[in-house]
Parts: sequence; C-alpha cells; structure tokens
Amino acid sequence: MPGIGIVTNPNSKLNKRNPERHKILGYILGQRGQLAVTNSIAELESVAAEFKAREVEILAINGGDGTISRTLTAFIRCYGDQPLPKVAILGGGTINVLRTNLGIHGTPEDVLFRLVEQHSAGVEFEVRRTRTIEVDGTYGFMFGDGIVANFLELFYRNKTNAVGSILLMFRLYWAAWFNRDLFQSVVNQQDYKLSPQNGRPLHGPAAAVMCSTLARMPLGARVFTLLEKNPDKMECISFQLDESKILWQLPVMLAGTALRLNLWQQRICTGEIAIQANPQRRYTVDGELFQARNDTIKITMGPQLDFVTL
Repeated sequence: MPGIGIVTNPNSKLNKRNPERHKILGYILGQRGQLAVTNSIAELESVAAEFKAREVEILAINGGDGTISRTLTAFIRCYGDQPLPKVAILGGGTINVLRTNLGIHGTPEDVLFRLVEQHSAGVEFEVRRTRTIEVDGTYGFMFGDGIVANFLELFYRNKTNAVGSILLMFRLYWAAWFNRDLFQSVVNQQDYKLSPQNGRPLHGPAAAVMCSTLARMPLGARVFTLLEKNPDKMECISFQLDESKILWQLPVMLAGTALRLNLWQQRICTGEIAIQANPQRRYTVDGELFQARNDTIKITMGPQLDFVTL
C-alpha cells in the first residue's frame, strides 16, 4: 500500500510555536507513510518528485494556506497531466481558510490520527472536490488585490494572529479620521477593467477585486454564494467604498459581510478573467503576497483536487 505522504512547514506560525510537532506527527504516522520537513521551494519540488515516484495515496499538508498553495503548486507542476493524490489538510496555520471551508476541525495531530486510523482500517475516505485557480504560475483558491492585499501586507508586518487581524480592522477604522496616511496606504480606489471569458468587459471604480472557488472568507463569512450553482467556475467580485460612508462600509467589507449590504460593484462567475488596473499593484493568492508584473492580471481555472474530509 503506497500510504500517506506528509509535507510539513516548520516555518508556519503555529508550527514555530511547537517545534517538536513534526516528531509527533511522524510518531502518529508510524509505518503508514513518509514525513518530509520542507524549508524551501526547491525542497518541495524534490519531495513532490519523490512522492510521485512512490505513488503516495494521500498527500497530507501541515501548514497554513500559504503552505498549502506552495505545496500544491509544486505537486501540480510535478504531476503534470496525471491526477494528484487525495489531499488531507492538517492545519498548522494562522487563519486556515481552506480547512474552514472543508469543515475540518481539531489540531494537526488530531486530524492525522483520524486519517491514519481510517487508512489502517481500509475505510474509504469521503472527499470533497474543489477547483483551483491559477495566477501567473501559482495555484490556489482565493485571489485578492487592492484593500485585501494592502491589509495583509500590514497584518504580516505586525506579525499577529486572527485576533490581531480584528484589532487591525479597528485600527484602520479609527485611522479614517485620525491617521490619514495609514488609512490611505490601505484604503484606496482605482479604475478597473474586468474582462471575463465569453462575456462583455466590465468597467468601474473599485477598492478591491476578489476571485475564489471557496465560499467562505478568512473570518468565516459566506460571501461567494454563486459557487453553489457554478462549482466548476470561480466567482469574481469587485468591491467599492464611498468614503462618506466609511463609518460602516470598511468594517463590513473586511469582515466579509459586504454582499449582504450591497457593497459590491460587479459580481460574476467565470472560467477565466483578466483584471486590468493602473498602476501595477500587489495581490494575494491564499495569503501569499505577489507583485503584479504589469497592469493586467490573468486568472484561469486550475485542476480539480480531491480533499479528504475528516
């Protein structure tokens, strides 16, 4: 039996707090597979090739959403047209958006124990198929620019946790009146042109554009509701802000409840989209920050993956 292959990121925030976690995971795994501790993209690529050669049945990932994105990107490139193994998300990150959307609970040790137990018993795993998106060679599930990327950049600079993100929202809220430099470094609008596949271009001002194959935002709000009827596509939303109404608009946008208050400008489901704005800007894929190479960012659908739900 090919078994379970675990990729663990020792540099994720929660794993740094528990540096012995990889040893505990290895103990739980026992003879049921192989554990790889990766510190770089090169190591991920090497592990992907090794797991492919061993025909690993289940790829388990211990780390946050950024670790998951980097790991899946390396494996998708390595496997090419061949399907990836089933994927199990153990956790180990700060926010864990994908894990929340999959409804997985417990510590990484708890999740791995359940995984090994079912695997040892020969029980067939329940899976949830989820499509990925691809942005300039990176595969993930959620894209965001504008306020979304600016907020994350400030959040990472402060090196806090989920509670810290909520406090940062309040800090920005008060900065609208008392610290305009800080506020405008995060909250600003620009003109966008959205060109979806087989659809007419959409124009208008926006504070951010988000595209996702996951229904829930980082804080748990169910925002991308059109995905229920369009599971093979991504949902794209552009958000706008009226500074005269910033008193209530900013908190609800960052909390992920904007759709309930008609704060969105454009909202579509598509298999491919080009997002054009000037100047070049930062964007995020699953919490990882990138710099746009030019004024147009193209997002396409990536492969569909089977995630084990435990």
